[in-house]
Amino acid sequence: MKSVSGVIVDDEEELASLYTQFLSLTGFEVISFTKPLLALEHYRQNPYKYSMILTDLKMPGMNGLELANEIRKLNSSIKIFLITAFDISGLEKDPAFQSANICKLIQKPVNLNTLCNIIKENIQTND
Repeated sequence: MKSVSGVIVDDEEELASLYTQFLSLTGFEVISFTKPLLALEHYRQNPYKYSMILTDLKMPGMNGLELANEIRKLNSSIKIFLITAFDISGLEKDPAFQSANICKLIQKPVNLNTLCNIIKENIQTND
């Protein structure tokens, strides 16, 4: 499997740091942001550098679906994973969810090994 590089976006600094540290230890090359607008600006400057985005759904300023849809305008093939602690029933029917082409919806809390495996499986099977 090729090296997986990605962007982590979560407004909770502890979670962004935890995901980044764990994924780095398992061989991912990741960078994290706690502000979605800063993540988007960084991504605009590097639209083909990363193979995946892991973004929280509920964040101030710009939610994860809005971020995912902006990223889709720049790169239609990047894998985007949406993670949330909130109720996700009916979310797949939301037009913003459909247009974002989310690779996998992940419910918090998530075991870090499970998170890593979800990402690896989806990157491998869709390459």
